[in-house]
Amino acid sequence: MKKITLMLMGVFMLMTSLEVKAEVDPNFHIYICFGQSNMEGNAQWESQDVGNVDSRFQMLATCNFDSPKRTLGNWYTATCPIVSPQGKLGPTDYFGRTMVANLPDHKIGVIAVAMGGSPIEMFDKDKYQQKLADNPNEWWAQLSKWYYGGNPYGRIIEMAKKAQEVGVIKGILLHQGCSNCGDPNWPNMVNKIYNDMLNDLGLQAADVPLFVGEVEYQNMGGGCSSHNVQVDRMPSVIPTAHVVSAKYLPGNGNDPWHFSAQGYRLFGQRYAQIALSVIYGLDINIDQPTVPATPKAIDRRFTVLTDIKTTHFAIVNEADHKALYGRYEQHLGYDDFDQAFAELNSGYLFKLSRTSGGFRLRLVTPEGNDYVLTGDNGYLNSQDVDGTCCFIGGVNSQNGQDIPKGAAWDIQYVEGKGFTIKNVGTGKYLKTNDTAKYDEPTYFTLCTLKDVTSGVNERGIVNHENMSTSTGWYTLDGRHLKENPTQRGLYIFKGKKVLIK
Repeated sequence: MKKITLMLMGVFMLMTSLEVKAEVDPNFHIYICFGQSNMEGNAQWESQDVGNVDSRFQMLATCNFDSPKRTLGNWYTATCPIVSPQGKLGPTDYFGRTMVANLPDHKIGVIAVAMGGSPIEMFDKDKYQQKLADNPNEWWAQLSKWYYGGNPYGRIIEMAKKAQEVGVIKGILLHQGCSNCGDPNWPNMVNKIYNDMLNDLGLQAADVPLFVGEVEYQNMGGGCSSHNVQVDRMPSVIPTAHVVSAKYLPGNGNDPWHFSAQGYRLFGQRYAQIALSVIYGLDINIDQPTVPATPKAIDRRFTVLTDIKTTHFAIVNEADHKALYGRYEQHLGYDDFDQAFAELNSGYLFKLSRTSGGFRLRLVTPEGNDYVLTGDNGYLNSQDVDGTCCFIGGVNSQNGQDIPKGAAWDIQYVEGKGFTIKNVGTGKYLKTNDTAKYDEPTYFTLCTLKDVTSGVNERGIVNHENMSTSTGWYTLDGRHLKENPTQRGLYIFKGKKVLIK
């Protein structure tokens, strides 16, 4: 009797196993999506993003949501927000929408885990605990605890195994890098995480390619565009990796890391375009943005004799609408207006500061370094400038020549023509990146790009210098708060993102 009972139990277990396998839909294709704030979604969704999601595009809730109400581990139609209650519109949204639009016989599901600002180590199952222990107060650490039990990688695997009960995992999407910007070991760290996921889920690399998105390009305002060197290395480190270009994707205009809503729509479509080609052999056309039209400089006509210690501006030649621009440890360049303005919009701005002899002209880099434009040779001094903006003499590291001490600029506005920039010591005028050696003046427009009275100017560009030095609180879009924040959310305080519970 005992043997018969055991046999019946075995048959029941076998039937149960077969029943579970029979429930797996081979046409329900699931994608793991992970990373930091861009994958989490950073742009407020708009009317076109709401209410038009095909029910064949599904999300597996990787945490609990309050609005809309969602429960961890359940499937829902993938309406915004997809990743977490903190997230907004991101590339995942239009990845899934584009996939179902081109795969009429399939359902598409996403498993998304991302925390804004998160370093890649938070997704390494052997490193995340130490990373949390070393950074307990970082806002990404708080997000990981709130939404993912302090173990983002573990939550991905937990949800992916649940997803495998009903569908097939077909690919992995990654967007991360700003918190590991330029780290040459980043591709190897991603490789380990990718292989850990495959092993823990019983998958093969040939069946589950990795799609890695580039970060925002410098000419679109990107602050860590140098990381694209590492992103573009991925196929050489992981043969089944594919790079998704961020070229010409518009930034949000508020900070140098995140895309606009339109940027995320296009980015999601690009992820889908490559996935459809690699996995399904489908070639689709999507709208590709071109270099956006650059707004022409507006002459602010401000009086340079007023207090302009913190005014940032572009210098544009009135005659030909070409602009001076500067790059870190490079010469002051003179190039096409559109290219120069793109450089300036990414944070390479000029700044005037008062001296006894006139004004100092400085280059301010996105990293916050100040570089003096010297009086005679037109090159940049590679030494930092102290808070009083005093000129640092010595040797110019660009050419080894002595830097003349006491050089200053005489800035004069001529009605109807613009500003002239003259070397006080030599009496010669600046014209290009060459020596200030001209007898005849060149007229420039000093086009203010940043408003020093608040975090954001009229064009929506965040004044990061103000936000990093001010003791006040700012919202992510740069609005200065009159009082300390009282509502839960993410804010900027002294240049750092702070999560208010």
